[in-house]
Amino acid sequence: MAYYLEDQIDGLVLGERRPTINEYFLSSYSMAIYDGCEFGCPYCDGWAYRMRPFNETVRIATDLPLLADQELDALDRGDLVGITALTDPYQPAEATYRLTRQFLQRLAERGQPCLILTKSHTVLEDLVVLEQINRQSLAIVMFTLLTIDPYLSGKLEDKASAPALRLDAISELKRAGIPVGVAYLPVIPYVTDTDYMLSTTLHAVVEAGADFVVWDYLNIPSERHRARINDMIARIGTYPPSYYRDLYGTQPLPDATYRAERDRELLARCDSLNLPVRAPYALYSGKLKPQNEAALLLKHTAFRDAVQGRVHMARLNRDLATLVYRGTASEAQLRESPLYLTLKEILGRI
Repeated sequence: MAYYLEDQIDGLVLGERRPTINEYFLSSYSMAIYDGCEFGCPYCDGWAYRMRPFNETVRIATDLPLLADQELDALDRGDLVGITALTDPYQPAEATYRLTRQFLQRLAERGQPCLILTKSHTVLEDLVVLEQINRQSLAIVMFTLLTIDPYLSGKLEDKASAPALRLDAISELKRAGIPVGVAYLPVIPYVTDTDYMLSTTLHAVVEAGADFVVWDYLNIPSERHRARINDMIARIGTYPPSYYRDLYGTQPLPDATYRAERDRELLARCDSLNLPVRAPYALYSGKLKPQNEAALLLKHTAFRDAVQGRVHMARLNRDLATLVYRGTASEAQLRESPLYLTLKEILGRI
């Protein structure tokens, strides 16, 4: 069990508005409710940014709700707030302090759209307030799900909710009308990236009723974290350290060839299951600022372009997404995109 340290916030709750919209989580702001995470999943790169163990101490900012009131009053109601930054908002501390619930209640009072990323089925305890936010604007819940194998999940994230509980929570949220996504984060080479693992996990996601899935790859930003990852995979099976040395070298991400091949495989499998690989436009249409909607549509299109080899088009749409998000895209720049007519329709609501 982690040690809980009650504290005060030194700075902003939400931080500055992102310079470009987050295409995974649709967010203009990213925040953490708690500082530190009792789940302490060994693959999490949150370990790499702490001198002490990531799950040893959880700081509880008791003044977070009060400070959030002040910051939320200044936010544009079309900017989505992502509760997605490293620590889980429904870790065990939430049962005592209810900071996530208090923050969500403040979002509901203002009709501020939000997205929650969690590994815990206890998000269902806040279903009423999530429904309230979703009626006013947009509330999305995303579950991190690496595998549906309970044995493997126990090795990777033993303190988080079992995969079956997360899948059940997806179904319950969908029945309540709450949009739900799955974050296949991170894809762990030689562990969760096999054809069998992809097939079983994605089929379970579809059967549970998730609206979309996103993925990214295991990040190893430091040598300390590399040692932790080596220890983790040694507990799972017989994986020589040379496997990761060959795949990563000295870089934080696996080599580009590996990522491109897995991206193609994941995209093909999702397409065959009719599972969107980013949040579908219909999910957020009319619920965010027009600039944000247009930027997301461009980025999501760019992702598919990049995976399918249309590199020039992907770069054009990504660059244009940032300009649109900032409100600086010219008519001539918009015309360069194949999405021009759709973009004009969206931006015409400004």
